[in-house]
Amino acid sequence: MTKPKPKLPSERTPAAKIPMLRLATGREPFWRDIVPGVRVQFRPINVAAILLARTAAADVLRAGGEDAMVKAGVAFTSSLAHSGIVAWEGVGDADGNPVEPTKETIDAALELWPVFDAIDRLYVGPALIQDAEKNV
Repeated sequence: MTKPKPKLPSERTPAAKIPMLRLATGREPFWRDIVPGVRVQFRPINVAAILLARTAAADVLRAGGEDAMVKAGVAFTSSLAHSGIVAWEGVGDADGNPVEPTKETIDAALELWPVFDAIDRLYVGPALIQDAEKNV
């Protein structure tokens, strides 16, 4: 019994029906409204940021303890927030004075559930779940 010959490119399914990896070459920072009155400018998530976030999560898992999985998820999102936040509007100190995004102010913002949740859903999540229309 002979093996069937591979199809020639002209005999294959038309390109319009085949899922395609779409490369985004213009990867400029973008703004997201995260909670009422607050918007954040993010860098697009790149491979290095994902690898750093994975390392942060793995460190938490290696340390173990109660809720290690939950804490690893927090470490992952926090790492991506730290590497991704470029600027923000509508964020201030206890006296209402605007503050710049720094390690300390980003950490303080991430301690607020609505902020953490919005960054996780609007920034981290879409980078991890890329469908055929928005895969890169």
